[in-house]
Amino acid sequence: MHRLVCFLLFFFSIGLLQAQNRDAQKYMAKARDYVKENEMDKALKALDDALEEDQSFVDAYLFKADIYNQLGNSDSALAQYQKVRNYDFPYYLDFFQGRQLYGMKRYEECIPFLEAYLQHPRANSRYKEEIERMIASSQFALEALKKVMEYDPKNLGPNVNTEELEYFPSISADSRTLVFTHRSENGQKLDEDFWFTRRDSAGAPWSEAQMLRGQLNTPGNEGAQSLSADGELIFFAACERPGGLGSCDIYASFLGPNGQWSKAINLGPAINSHLWESQPSISPDGRTLYFVRGRSGTDPNMDIYYSEFNGKAWTKAQKVPGKVNTPSQETSPYIHFDNEHLYFSSNGHPGMGDLDFFVSEKQADGSWGEPLNLGHPINTSFQEFSLIVGPDGRTGFFSSDAMEEGFGKLDLYEFRLPEAAQARPIAYVEGKVIDKETRKSLRAPLKFIDLSDSGKVVLGSSNKEGAFYAVLPARSDYGLSVALKGYLFYSRNFALAEQSKEEALHLLVELVPIAKGQKVILENIFFEFDSFQLTDRSNQELREMVRFLELNPDLRIRLEGHTDNQGSDAYNTELSTQRAKAVYDALVALGIDASRMEYQGKGSKEPLLANDTEQNRARNRRTELHIL
Repeated sequence: MHRLVCFLLFFFSIGLLQAQNRDAQKYMAKARDYVKENEMDKALKALDDALEEDQSFVDAYLFKADIYNQLGNSDSALAQYQKVRNYDFPYYLDFFQGRQLYGMKRYEECIPFLEAYLQHPRANSRYKEEIERMIASSQFALEALKKVMEYDPKNLGPNVNTEELEYFPSISADSRTLVFTHRSENGQKLDEDFWFTRRDSAGAPWSEAQMLRGQLNTPGNEGAQSLSADGELIFFAACERPGGLGSCDIYASFLGPNGQWSKAINLGPAINSHLWESQPSISPDGRTLYFVRGRSGTDPNMDIYYSEFNGKAWTKAQKVPGKVNTPSQETSPYIHFDNEHLYFSSNGHPGMGDLDFFVSEKQADGSWGEPLNLGHPINTSFQEFSLIVGPDGRTGFFSSDAMEEGFGKLDLYEFRLPEAAQARPIAYVEGKVIDKETRKSLRAPLKFIDLSDSGKVVLGSSNKEGAFYAVLPARSDYGLSVALKGYLFYSRNFALAEQSKEEALHLLVELVPIAKGQKVILENIFFEFDSFQLTDRSNQELREMVRFLELNPDLRIRLEGHTDNQGSDAYNTELSTQRAKAVYDALVALGIDASRMEYQGKGSKEPLLANDTEQNRARNRRTELHIL
């Protein structure tokens, strides 16, 4: 009844109901009373009686059109608008008829009516944005329908899907665990719970799904959820719980060593408000939570928000910056494992008519760029929601009730995204940080630096057992820097260009307690060819060296430059000296007291390996940090 009530408010507020004969007006009044009692058939009969009294009674036709729309009879509603055009019709008929045609996906026909209404001098500015959006979406849909796109969604099969409803999936970084919401009907009661399924590798069959064990699922409803990259933490929405801050709040649950999920924890007022919060999505590093906030679950103006974990608490949530949110509805956000692609549904950007799937890329300033519509036939005239994208960046998972081969009312499917909408494939790294001498586990901050783009850094940390887990975009070389008080600076680089997307790269980080005479090779300091000019790829390593020196303020160091044996001794000594000085100068510029440092060039006098291959010569060209 919501739309009908809205129509009537608009209808009567504009003050254009016609003055008809008394009998026609009586039937109109009866029709209004019947509508209030939800007796639509009687209302339609009363309106027919009014039209028998006066066939030019325009308002009766308009009233009939809206009732037909409430009954889902679009063709009959459109026929009423057509009849009105035989008489002295009001200017707003163009709006009503254009909107009707748009809702029926008759895109080419609706545009002239909507444009005509906008051009009318009495057009209500309140509807301007809505009409412009319908015109833009119609134009988009007309072009999208001309294109042929490969699209072959595959049902996840009877081990996952049932006769009930399955929706809102999430997947682990190794692509082997899928968690989703399962809704069953127990008599008159609907029960939403979280289920999971596993597989041995991407493309392998999914195991028979079962309910998550522990205290996470309750007799109440557990809604949309997001699984952390390592599969050990779930963020989810639940409504009307004791101690909740609004109608629906976001909670978290942890996976224990016994495979049991912990009792849920409310994330608190930084994220939850008196409004409706739902549909969380956690970033791969676990530091940013995206979610939806609105007045209710049907709010036409809901937006996507985010909050960041600063190491101690979540920051106050705010709308995501950039071009994602509109005055209409944005919903079901999903941040991909590459941390650079945000997928979501919206009816506020040009699309096929209702909620469509979009993807936006993160910009250099941290905002989100112009969304890309995933196109037809992925997007249809119906609602598309709850899209996630697997670690490979190209496999999408979503729920749908529009496929012929479904097992139930709402099933989970997978499909291949069009190339333009794909995210970066990822690989993941796991390992341990230990004291090299005592072999004890260490809790330490970690910084992974994408050496192909020095501005992109993934932060991480080891836990009290020394273990760490990081998800990184594949096809790149990475630097790993660790600065922990009392330990020698740690510098390492490694490649993920050929790393399997399903097997973790294992790293053992051995930190050495600081002592006089120790040294470390700065593996992520780079120079231009045959030059002492530092490249931008060195910037993050330099910043981490500053952090190391600030953590250990009593240290004095020497920076040493080394070359291979190509060229004269004099040339190599000078080049290595200038390279060591370049690092020295960079650290001074970043705030390190010059009196704490010295530099020296060693030329080719102290090779690590024989200079008999290019690979060995590359190892010999290096910068070292020595503890004085």
